[in-house]
Amino acid sequence: MLLRRVRSAIAVAVAIGGSGLAVAPSPTPAAASVGSPTLTLLSQTPSVTPASPGDPAPFTIEVEVNGSVPSDAELGLTFYQKLGTRSAFEQTLTSPPTDVLQALAPTPVAGMKAGHRGGLQSTTTIVPDTPEASDSGSIDLSARHACVVGSGRCSGVYPVVVQLLASNGSVAAHLTTYLIYAEERSTNPLVFSWVVPFGAPVDIRTRGSLADALAPVSASRAKDLSFLGRALVQNAGVKVSVAASPVTVQQLAVSASVDARAVVGAIGSLATGGPATHELIAQPYVPVNLASLASAGVSAEIQGQMQGGQRIMEQLLGGLPDADQPSKTTWVATGPVNPSIVSGLHTAKAIDLVLPEADLEPATELDDATWSQPFTLLAGKGQVGKAAVIDAQLSSYFTDDPRDPVLAANQLLADLAQIHYELPGASDPTRGVIAVPPSDWDPDPAFVSALLAGLNGNPIVTTATLTQYFSGLVPVGGNQAATTRRLAAAGSGQQFTNDQAVAIVAARNDIDGFTKAVQGDATLVAQLEELLLASESSELKPAAQRAGVATFQRHLAAELSGIQVLTSTVTLTARTASIPITIVSSASYHLQAKLILRSAKLEFPAGSTRRVSIDHPTNTTEVEVKALTSGDLPLAFTLTSPDGALIIAHGTLTVRSTATSIVGIVLTLVAALVLVAWWVRTWRKSRRLRRARSTRGAPA
Repeated sequence: MLLRRVRSAIAVAVAIGGSGLAVAPSPTPAAASVGSPTLTLLSQTPSVTPASPGDPAPFTIEVEVNGSVPSDAELGLTFYQKLGTRSAFEQTLTSPPTDVLQALAPTPVAGMKAGHRGGLQSTTTIVPDTPEASDSGSIDLSARHACVVGSGRCSGVYPVVVQLLASNGSVAAHLTTYLIYAEERSTNPLVFSWVVPFGAPVDIRTRGSLADALAPVSASRAKDLSFLGRALVQNAGVKVSVAASPVTVQQLAVSASVDARAVVGAIGSLATGGPATHELIAQPYVPVNLASLASAGVSAEIQGQMQGGQRIMEQLLGGLPDADQPSKTTWVATGPVNPSIVSGLHTAKAIDLVLPEADLEPATELDDATWSQPFTLLAGKGQVGKAAVIDAQLSSYFTDDPRDPVLAANQLLADLAQIHYELPGASDPTRGVIAVPPSDWDPDPAFVSALLAGLNGNPIVTTATLTQYFSGLVPVGGNQAATTRRLAAAGSGQQFTNDQAVAIVAARNDIDGFTKAVQGDATLVAQLEELLLASESSELKPAAQRAGVATFQRHLAAELSGIQVLTSTVTLTARTASIPITIVSSASYHLQAKLILRSAKLEFPAGSTRRVSIDHPTNTTEVEVKALTSGDLPLAFTLTSPDGALIIAHGTLTVRSTATSIVGIVLTLVAALVLVAWWVRTWRKSRRLRRARSTRGAPA
């Protein structure tokens, strides 16, 4: 094959370390992989910076071969010319690079020894300008006049294709990674702000007890979060903004798992040290779409979310100084944004906003470069003080390729380097980018390790928290970037339907009323409150959100079912009397409630409303009534929370009145006298008539 002959013609010095090719053992022969082999990146040199410009510097790659490996397979590396633009870089993520710079002669896999992680390791010397007398095996970045030492043009991102070759030269497997070459450390490094979520998926159980309504964090997720926490603590030089989901922290804190407790401890450690190191960002109880809540008319839920989140985090960070408390100034919007975001930010008491680029009108200046300069966001008739965009491409590396996490991390590092080098002559070289993984991101330990290794001491990238980012580290309008931008569409981002909004408002009224009524059971109130807040999570689909609210209502109804007003018939023997109204309770809590009485045939001399305490299994309240008539008189009652917002119980009892009033007796006597007078008068008249007839009929 021509390609193999070209590779063989290039004398290259390749250092091989370790012992033997390690193939992952199979539990049984039947489970052994018999498919096509694959290559996985185990480690590599994150970036190459010589001690002095032009000095030789090593570049190491270690890969693992998975699957069936031919006995005569060879491993080859090909280096390509450095990339000029970010768009060219992104093309290499899905398509083979072009424009070969130099290729290494393939090495038989059978003769290679393992590296530190048990894979195949190749170490190559990188020299940007190789004199004729130097070792011809070095990778010469100046080949084909690509650069001149000391000019800065040697620095850049060079694609590197690793290939597993069969004996006939065909490619059995391959991967593309990148050599990041920095001739010297940058005096104006790219500012990279990484928002690190500590979260688990919100999962509401529609069946079971209230205490178990929110699913716990899985053991595997707790283990991964534990690794992430330790890694960030150990790499204090990499400054990040920690977005710890309070509902996840809450679930971890009550877990007996060692990993779960380690996560909670790590979050506490990351909070210490003040704003010059890591920072925590104040989070709602669960991830929510701020603009959707505001536009749906349920802004009170924003307050509830923030208060719920603060309540959880205070239990963890209550003893720390104000400088170490979660920052409330910045909101990270990971979902669609609409103009209601302005009022939503005001309710959440946030000032700065990080939002997706897709929610903005396209930028008109310098479209050939990557920008995340802060700007003023114009949203409808309002505006946000400072805003910056989330880089979607950078954020995608966190979840795009879970099968090769180390490669994904190095692709992210190479992308950052490409952004740094795409504008070498910028008038204001300070630029920044922001990456935000999903709120329920499951951090792969291999990805985290590779990324932190590449960011720690990076020669061209520096890290910063969002507070530092917005405080002037990345200037507004730098390099003539736009100082103001507008939202792309005024109507985007609506998540809650009118029916959902109505249901949430009703549920909020109920829980507020229940909170005012319940005495001595804060845990029960908190569980119901948190269940309602969880149902508003932006991670849930609308059907799951509705199911969450319905689950809240079911659990609340179950709690209230233990409170009942007896509805037996009460007999009155006098027109005015006191009757007992008995309230029975099997609830585990005490209540302060309001009893409201209504009847068309009864009056209530002491008023129809009264406060009642329900603090025993049987609670009797005496109510003075006045019957307006006799017979069976219906008495309707409603037992509510003290503010009347929540109906605890309602129904009708019967008051049977057997008493006769004085007025009735007098009326009866009068009627009787009238009847007697009429009868006497009639009798006398009849008697006179009979006499007259008898007189007319006598003989003369």
